[in-house]
Amino acid sequence: MMERGLRGKVAALGAAVVLCAGGSLLGSSPQDTAVVPVPAAGTSAVQTRGVKVYVSGAVVNPGLYEIPAGSRATAAIAAAGGMTLEANPDKVNLAKLMKDGMQVNVPRLSIRQLREQAVPINADAAAEAAVSNTLEPVKTAAESGRGTAKAGGKVRLNTATAAELTALPGVGDITAQRILEYRTAHGFASIEDVMKVKGIGKAKFSKMQPYLEL
Repeated sequence: MMERGLRGKVAALGAAVVLCAGGSLLGSSPQDTAVVPVPAAGTSAVQTRGVKVYVSGAVVNPGLYEIPAGSRATAAIAAAGGMTLEANPDKVNLAKLMKDGMQVNVPRLSIRQLREQAVPINADAAAEAAVSNTLEPVKTAAESGRGTAKAGGKVRLNTATAAELTALPGVGDITAQRILEYRTAHGFASIEDVMKVKGIGKAKFSKMQPYLEL
């Protein structure tokens, strides 16, 4: 009987030890085994880095610009100095979301639309202008020695509209458009650069030269 009782006590003691060990494991702090998620390296940099876009067409300063990620086309155009008076804003999606490497092109108004803009709204004012001969014929200007296509000043190659360019001798609608396209792509460093435009040779340039400035 004593031996049986001793065995029972030993068994009970062993069970208590096992229960204590199990409780110790169950009571361990969760932070010892929990997995803490770590943000991917460079995530913050990707969210804050800007995107580079190319802005072309009828803007003040065409070129490559960096704008904040998530910007719209209107921000890219603003970075390029905004649209010129020749721009056709109805042809541009200003709400387009910009991504790295994209291009925003601002189309120009057609020759007809530019001419309509240049026509005075008031018919009486138009008639008065015709009587006073505000816009002198090119031949008369050359003969007078003033060297201007328009009374009061020369035609600026880097800012003139298509309508103003057609006031130059030998420049029609097509040549005026070619001058605008060349200016957008390259700009004019000197008035002689206009001879790089298709259709303008030395003979035509010699007629235009007295009325040109940068």
